[in-house]
Amino acid sequence: MAVKVSLRKSSGAPKPKSGVIQLVHYDDIETFPARTDKDIVVTGDIKLKVGAKAIAIEVTASTIDISNPPEGDPDGEGVKQTIVFEHPGVNVDTELFFQNYLGEPFLVLADECSGDGSRVVGWSCNPVYLSPAGQDNSTGAKTVVTFAQRLHSRKRVGFYKGAAIPNEEWNDASGSAGSAGGGV
Repeated sequence: MAVKVSLRKSSGAPKPKSGVIQLVHYDDIETFPARTDKDIVVTGDIKLKVGAKAIAIEVTASTIDISNPPEGDPDGEGVKQTIVFEHPGVNVDTELFFQNYLGEPFLVLADECSGDGSRVVGWSCNPVYLSPAGQDNSTGAKTVVTFAQRLHSRKRVGFYKGAAIPNEEWNDASGSAGSAGGGV
């Protein structure tokens, strides 16, 4: 049974988030810290396999939308962790990245600039999957990127307070290094 507590009102103002999102490919994760359906704060470290690093992606920070939409019948209701954001620009590197990782499983970390740690979207045995939708027309050139779980569960998006996860190196300033050389 859940612990009963009264909840005070807090500010509903948006919390600014970093314009860099970390994408951790699910196959690169060696171990997850313990987390039950009752835990929302993750204090242990996500450990990657030897040599593995996260992929950093620059995004339009004001477009980051993290949600936990509920679904399921009354006897099996859960949530599907989801994060949506916009990645500005359309070029060979980003299009190749989105093509190669379409439908691939990830954990996504979005840093809360408030100092509360990072929000972690996706978890052990229930990652989020990449679904990019590109736009290149007279109103803009960008990709609306969605990562969502395919199965609902009782775990809402968590707050990750573990050790920082190392990123791949950034592309060079000319953009000619390609996504194989680092971030997107």
